Amino acid sequence: MICLFFFFRLGVQFQNVATEKVRDSGFGAVLTPSRSHQKMEAQGFRCGVLSDNPASALAQCNAKELKRRFGLYLPEEVVEEILLRLPTESLLICKCVCKLWYNLITEPSFINKHLRFTVQNRNISSSSVSLFLKWTRQELSEHDIFHGDRHDLDLSKQVLSLITITKDQDANFNSNSGSGDNLPCVIEQLSFPSLPQKEQVDFPRDSVSSHCNGIICLFNRLRKERTVLFNPALRRFRILHTPCLLPNFEYAGCGFGYDPMTNVYKFVKIFRSARDARVSRAQVYTLGIDSWREIKIDVVQGKSCYPHGGGVYCKGFYYWYNMNLKYEMILSFDMSKEKFHIIPIPDHTKHIDRRIKRLALWNESVVFFFSPELSWFSTILEMWVLVDDSGGVEGSTYWRKHLTIGPLARIEAPLEFWKDDELLFETRDGLIVSYNLYTQSLRKLPIPGAIYPGLTYANVCLESPLIV
Repeated sequence: MICLFFFFRLGVQFQNVATEKVRDSGFGAVLTPSRSHQKMEAQGFRCGVLSDNPASALAQCNAKELKRRFGLYLPEEVVEEILLRLPTESLLICKCVCKLWYNLITEPSFINKHLRFTVQNRNISSSSVSLFLKWTRQELSEHDIFHGDRHDLDLSKQVLSLITITKDQDANFNSNSGSGDNLPCVIEQLSFPSLPQKEQVDFPRDSVSSHCNGIICLFNRLRKERTVLFNPALRRFRILHTPCLLPNFEYAGCGFGYDPMTNVYKFVKIFRSARDARVSRAQVYTLGIDSWREIKIDVVQGKSCYPHGGGVYCKGFYYWYNMNLKYEMILSFDMSKEKFHIIPIPDHTKHIDRRIKRLALWNESVVFFFSPELSWFSTILEMWVLVDDSGGVEGSTYWRKHLTIGPLARIEAPLEFWKDDELLFETRDGLIVSYNLYTQSLRKLPIPGAIYPGLTYANVCLESPLIV
């Protein structure tokens, strides 16, 4: 029963958290779970929670009713402290208890507090890491061998997975046990609900994924097709439709992030002129307001704008690597001020073609990967950390070389740090492996099949109660 599960879950929290806070603050005593349970049994659940429709009955119970029937009373600030410690799945149940709790849990300020609490306690108390993985299945058929360049357009071969990597078992890993070991994990295949035929036509193909505060953004890296915002914790998604406000302009890149000043999420889309690639424009969509508007992008005027699909969000800014060799740079976007900035890349990495150049996140900092050596048998990667306090304002940023990785064989590209010292790679022979920066050991991610190299994206995913 929903109600029994709810009170049992909160009973543990009452004992561990609420009792101390209430007593310290001078508020009335809190009933223990056992006494609350006895009182609920004695009153026969007259509140209706054992009716034929428990969810409906719970929704009819308000805070006063809970107090009158069960003698259960907690100050609102203590309730908030308890709810902050619950996982997202439990919060969905708590939303059904009363209007007060529903309003509290759906408040943007509470969602942000819950996210901060999750981040702060992830490395201390969490025993696992959630990873969203978008990959394309490689099939060794005659058609795939001779027409493999069309993998990116075949939705039947695209796979979305939610991977839970167990930290406890990972801590016991013996680096001397060999490179053939698998990461300890549980793999769940994700699927979107059936879409109307009209939506299926424009559903993102050749999709790229990025992550911000528990929300995955899936978009097409080459075309103007629609964008999907997806919350893996709630299994809910939303399709964004870009209005045609900029005639004679073509899609160049996009990014999704959070504005910490106004507590809203924004989606920015960059366009370049179809007649002159050195002329760029941008549009911003704000979730909750449901409106698009054009903004200026003066910093790149006169420069060809070709943002790499694999951008990253970090501390109120979104970052792209601009792939045009003549105008190589990092382009950043301030989600609060809605302004673009340019960050130069390390000097010795400029104007060198056919090399890995990729952005990633590490320890809440932006990192830039560059491969001075790249081949099937030997790939070396330099890892540069962006030292930045203002999101790319000229003169306030610089790069610091952190370390060199490799040489490694058969490496295609780096994907994501799932721990401070563990970096995921996709390989040229169809694998995803985890590389330890210090032991230099490799372990395989045991996905069911071989990947098609170059079409894989991974994002460490936080739990969020945000409904997109």
